[in-house]
Amino acid sequence: METRTAGVLTGILSVVCLGLIFSAVYPLTTSEPHAASAPGERFTGSDTDAYSASGRLVVDGQVRLAFEGVVTSDGGWYQKVVDDDIVSEAYQPTANGTVYHRLSVEGSNEAERRRELITEDEDRKLVREKRNGEHVRFLEKENGTGVTQPVSGTASVFVNSLFLAGYEAKGRDPSAVTVYEPRPGWYDGRETYRITRASGTVRADTDTHVVKSANVTWDVTAPAGTYAEYALVTLLTDEPTTYRITFEFEATDSDLERPTWVVETEWA
Repeated sequence: METRTAGVLTGILSVVCLGLIFSAVYPLTTSEPHAASAPGERFTGSDTDAYSASGRLVVDGQVRLAFEGVVTSDGGWYQKVVDDDIVSEAYQPTANGTVYHRLSVEGSNEAERRRELITEDEDRKLVREKRNGEHVRFLEKENGTGVTQPVSGTASVFVNSLFLAGYEAKGRDPSAVTVYEPRPGWYDGRETYRITRASGTVRADTDTHVVKSANVTWDVTAPAGTYAEYALVTLLTDEPTTYRITFEFEATDSDLERPTWVVETEWA
């Protein structure tokens, strides 16, 4: 018992000593005021009636969230979202038309939870369920009356994720688009964090600030309110976390192709 206690005390003292060392080497405060995150009026999503969009969020080399979507001027839309082990697709050919869903889930518990959500909703009908081990796929229909297309909301998730960093305008191209680059530094959020190794660009309409495209990457260390805390966190944890965000938006009224799996949903 004494040996174990001595080991614990030694570990605590080691951390304390490291903290004292870093406090001497690094200031206890940041070298500049914490910058505010990018203002909401700088970057925004589009409210145009017809467009296509796609995005990916990669964390430490792993795709955590990805999507692609199309919205047409007559109210039709298609969206596919990959969220870890869940892949969801939805298609509505016209405004107020039937919405067709295909959902792929890994894990029996999650599949059962999703199944309950579908069957308990009176506006949705489970058409077919396919199981292959832990992989479950659902095909369903939904009464589309009053359904609002979700593509713009998903796109806004990626636009809002850009606000994690501040930006500096680096120029304007002939198409009235301003190019921004992310800035490293200290930021205030729910907790203070530090961004390092920031690179890439965001292209946004000069007048409306609608994001046309983004390809940015940075390392985030949190919590990191001071140089001393930043040094200790990077030494004692797996921080920093590397993020890469890509996003593409095009205002165009493209043809909306019916997914092949919709046939199974229509006639089952």
